[in-house]
Amino acid sequence: MSLIKQLWIGIILLLLLALGGSFAISFLSAKHYLEDQLRLKNIDNANTLALSLSQIEKDPVTIELLITAQFDAGHYEYIIFNDPQQKPIVARSFEANTTPDVPTWFSRQVKLQVAPGIAQVQDGWQQYGTLIVSSHSGYAIEALWKNAKNLLDWFLIATLLGGLLGSFVLKYISRPLDLVINQAEAIGERRFIVSNEPRTREFQRLVRAMNTLSASVKIMLEKEAQQLNILRRESQLDPLTGIYNREHFLNVLDTRLQTDDGLGQGVIALARVRELNELNTHLGRQQTDELLCQIAAVLTQFATEFPESALGRLNGSDFALLLPSELASDAIATELAQKLNFELIALGQEQLALPLAICQYQHGQKRGHLLQQLDGALAKAELKGNRAMVLSDTGEQSPPSLDRWRELIQNALHNRRFTLGQYPVQRQDGQLLHMDAPLRLQLDGELKPAGFFIAWASRLGLLPAIDLAALQAGLQQLQQTPSVPLAINISAESLCNARFREQALQLIHASKPLAKLLWLDFPEVCALRHMDELKAFCTQLKALGCLPGLEHAGLEFTQFQQLQDLGLSHLKIDAALVRDIHKTPANQPFLQSLCRIGHSLGIVMIAEGVNQVEEQQQLEKLGLDAITGPGVR
Repeated sequence: MSLIKQLWIGIILLLLLALGGSFAISFLSAKHYLEDQLRLKNIDNANTLALSLSQIEKDPVTIELLITAQFDAGHYEYIIFNDPQQKPIVARSFEANTTPDVPTWFSRQVKLQVAPGIAQVQDGWQQYGTLIVSSHSGYAIEALWKNAKNLLDWFLIATLLGGLLGSFVLKYISRPLDLVINQAEAIGERRFIVSNEPRTREFQRLVRAMNTLSASVKIMLEKEAQQLNILRRESQLDPLTGIYNREHFLNVLDTRLQTDDGLGQGVIALARVRELNELNTHLGRQQTDELLCQIAAVLTQFATEFPESALGRLNGSDFALLLPSELASDAIATELAQKLNFELIALGQEQLALPLAICQYQHGQKRGHLLQQLDGALAKAELKGNRAMVLSDTGEQSPPSLDRWRELIQNALHNRRFTLGQYPVQRQDGQLLHMDAPLRLQLDGELKPAGFFIAWASRLGLLPAIDLAALQAGLQQLQQTPSVPLAINISAESLCNARFREQALQLIHASKPLAKLLWLDFPEVCALRHMDELKAFCTQLKALGCLPGLEHAGLEFTQFQQLQDLGLSHLKIDAALVRDIHKTPANQPFLQSLCRIGHSLGIVMIAEGVNQVEEQQQLEKLGLDAITGPGVR
């Protein structure tokens, strides 16, 4: 039972005790008072009538007339005149109901115990008889009934007033209590918020203690996040330029080529600083390092125009740029070459030899073949000249037009030609956590993964419609098989679409009993660029019972102290960090620290892209709770 209910019960009991006691005391006092007054009235009336009878002639007719006149003039229950042998000479009684407005049950329960008045009638010095007089108590009972009604009315009014006053008092008292409850619930959900201290002394001490706990956890998370960022830089980044090192870039490339739910096509570029040793001799090591950092900055600035892009330094002189995009490779190549030439001229490095090779990549290609093709194109560029650019011929066909893409996607959605994939996410003990269910659209008679159409759908603004269709299909599947939880992917475009959020909440609310089986995966970019929208939407989803989380996480986001307000249920770590983790000791401390912070926030940590048993065993040692990927069946 809640504290508020207990306070209410206490107030009601106190009111019942106080007002009920007042009612009983007042009623009994009035009853005793009326009984005393009726007893005195009986005595006075009996003495007065006896004195009158003693002074008149003792004629039976005259006595009867006098007693009758007295009985009719007053309110008597009975008047009896007995002779010395206690035989009635005259007797008058009144049996009619004098209290028609008083309930019968009240008259029966409230009986006034009033002694009759007794007086002796004298005939000279002789006793002539005994007079017994009893006043009628009906009017006293009627007075008691009215008094009881008035007390009861006041009792009800006082109860209502007390209830209203108690409501305001409880509301005022419960304000700091609500703060304490909210903060306690937030701590239970691993959200360490800080509240204003209330005026109530007891609550003030409690809130102060909780605020101290929250501040301590926040400081701990900040330190862990700083350490995590250091580990990330050591394991993933080139120490000179701050971009991806060779090993991590190749892992990212493998992930882009194999994942089904990302952008399945794009451009990869390879730039080489020629004659690096001569530059070191001519410029000096420090200036050469500054030049390499400037080139990395130019490439980084260009990469920011492409979502989910990646830039890495493969060795001392080679820079690789991965640009997921549906644009034609020649357009990107021309723009990149112009950008590099312009920036190098601005830096005073007109003579720097920086040949460039570019080729298109598609989902499913082998990394070795792609890099071999790129190396060949770079060799041709080196033969052409210092700033030559060679575009590798992939023999690709020109993609459909935007109108054609719109027609294909809209027809598939309208005719419900889509299905959900089924990829198990298992706990380390082998139990099923949920099924990943990415959407597959039937385009030109074939089911295509998201990577095939997601870029075009994004350009056409159709991602909210696609995600809504996936959510509807997921809820329908949960109705058919409620024993298998599902995870549905939600894009950043859908998260930022108010119409989608409204429709999604309506759908989930209509199937609220199934909400606890629904896992919703948002991409890492949502936490990086759309934190406010993600926080608001996650709050609404958790209120319905859903389990929101992030997927493809860990490549960029390390500010975990910002996650504590989201209340995420799970975090899926990107496959680029998981690949060959048993062979890459440099990434292991980073993943272990990542899991430790996630667990401190109550987040289930899941590894994506697991291929091998050795990876699974190492991930279990590092603290991962569950795994998914090609190697999970």
